[in-house]
Amino acid sequence: MSGIFVWPDGSDAVAERIAARVLPRREQFIADLFAATVKGMPELAKDDAGRTLLYASIAENTVVLINALQAGTDPSTAAPPPGALAYAKELARKGVSLASLLRAYRIGQAEFTRLCLETASDTEGIDDLTTLQVMVGKVAAFIDYVCEEAARVYESERERLVSTRSGLTQHLIRSLLDGTVEDLSATQRALGYELGGTHLAVDVALPAGRPDQISRFDETRQLVASAWPRTPKISMPTGESSVCTWITVDGAPAQLLSRLRSVVTASALPVQVVVGLPGSGVEGFRRTYRQAARLRALAATAEPAPPKIVMFPEVAPIAMLTEDIDELTTFVAATLGPLAVDTVRTAELRETLRVYLSCHRSPAATAEKMSLHRNTVRYRIQQITDEFGHVVAHTEPYVLASALEICRWYGHTILTPPPGTAPKRT
Repeated sequence: MSGIFVWPDGSDAVAERIAARVLPRREQFIADLFAATVKGMPELAKDDAGRTLLYASIAENTVVLINALQAGTDPSTAAPPPGALAYAKELARKGVSLASLLRAYRIGQAEFTRLCLETASDTEGIDDLTTLQVMVGKVAAFIDYVCEEAARVYESERERLVSTRSGLTQHLIRSLLDGTVEDLSATQRALGYELGGTHLAVDVALPAGRPDQISRFDETRQLVASAWPRTPKISMPTGESSVCTWITVDGAPAQLLSRLRSVVTASALPVQVVVGLPGSGVEGFRRTYRQAARLRALAATAEPAPPKIVMFPEVAPIAMLTEDIDELTTFVAATLGPLAVDTVRTAELRETLRVYLSCHRSPAATAEKMSLHRNTVRYRIQQITDEFGHVVAHTEPYVLASALEICRWYGHTILTPPPGTAPKRT
């Protein structure tokens, strides 16, 4: 829905004044609305890609509205913000309901309208009710317009997905994961996959942004299939650069996992693989996927980069930690003190200390594990002792090791910014 607004005399100047007062609060408004949306509607931002697109959508819509108020134009006559359309398409791919997306827009509309009205009430000389009504109408018309365009893109993408076998498979798997399957037997027949067995989720990711990425997805599926050539399996893309495969592992899972590790390690493909725990039945199907998804998120933030294949038991204590980043940041800072500052040098020292402790304080074993010379390890340990010895000496070993492991897997997101730098956006 769009139309041309006929503004009352003097309303352009009033709108410009409101926009001028709103503009300095724009970034804070975007951040607050993003945080409130993530907290109140977590289904809209389940992963890093979803959070990035949600933030871009909120930011672009806000910029369009403020610019329209400043220019006295109708925002619903311009092309819809590309970030908003990209986000709608992503939600369709992930099976998030259109109703959730539209509700988020209505919440955003209410918050932006409230911001403008509060600004008007605090600004001298703005008491023209007609002008304010027109301004509110412009915001409402823009939200209606963007909702229509987003819904169109969403439905088009859903139809495209469901019209293909891969899209249907993805739709059915998402229904299983979300617990919205109405007829389990029919879903099982449509998938051609027995859901009553023991399942293992294997998520394979390719480097993002490669031009040959799409064509190499088939190679990643073949990589997993080569470890279990005669075992039932189904696959679903989990992002622009990753695909998850569920495998039936009834029988000797330890041998199968060992075979997978050998296949992945020997492969020339530039992949990073994460593996959940085996789980039985439909609930096991969901649980092993949640574990693999958690590992995928940790692999994205790990510093240094994770091994080519990571299995859930190897990092289970870290993977099962709370996802409250603020709590983890506070714990790491309180435990490591200045060693938690996010610099290249402290990262090097933290990683050396982490491996050193895991090797029972053996410089030789640490050097071998890190592919370093023993003298390099000894020099770093001496630096740690000289500068951060109080941290090591006065911290319980388990607590110290836990803080270092958290740094290794959560990376920059939980570290303390160096003095003089801007605080991290969460």
